[in-house]
Amino acid sequence: MYGIRLSRLPLSAKVFCSLFLLGIGCGALAAFAQASTAVGVSPSAVRDSLAPEMPMTGMHHGQMSAEKEIDLSQISREAKVWMRTPLLIQTSHTHLFGQTLIAGLLGLIFLFVPLREGAKAVIVALPFVGTLLDIGGMWATRFVSPSLSVVVIAGGTLFALGYVLIASLSAHELWLRKETV
Repeated sequence: MYGIRLSRLPLSAKVFCSLFLLGIGCGALAAFAQASTAVGVSPSAVRDSLAPEMPMTGMHHGQMSAEKEIDLSQISREAKVWMRTPLLIQTSHTHLFGQTLIAGLLGLIFLFVPLREGAKAVIVALPFVGTLLDIGGMWATRFVSPSLSVVVIAGGTLFALGYVLIASLSAHELWLRKETV
């Protein structure tokens, strides 16, 4: 773009871009770990976490409470989050701002990778589209149809795919491309 290429940047700029890409990658892995342990990454887990009514443990005759003791080995399997509407609003707010900012900064770096404009436009759009599908899918699952939980999974996948493509192509351009003059 306008003759600026990542491979031609000074060392400090290359280090900055590389560490930013690495930091976002670590954050994305942490987000995946959090999502998979708190909610789950299957359409059924997403559907259950966004159900309009809170899932309840069944009470048996004579029980005073639906609470039950669990041991630590059961926590990752049973400690799932149910998203009430205020939490869905809060999650939407923070994720739309945060993920859009991340996608924008990733895209800014990626604009200076020499690639056909059509391919670059598709790749740079993936994290943005993924974010909108992810958050929109949560709302659609909650208020339109539980079967739309697959949209949440598709959105997260698109965001991740966009990040991987942007980071790998940018890193290649930053450090491995042999400059031809």
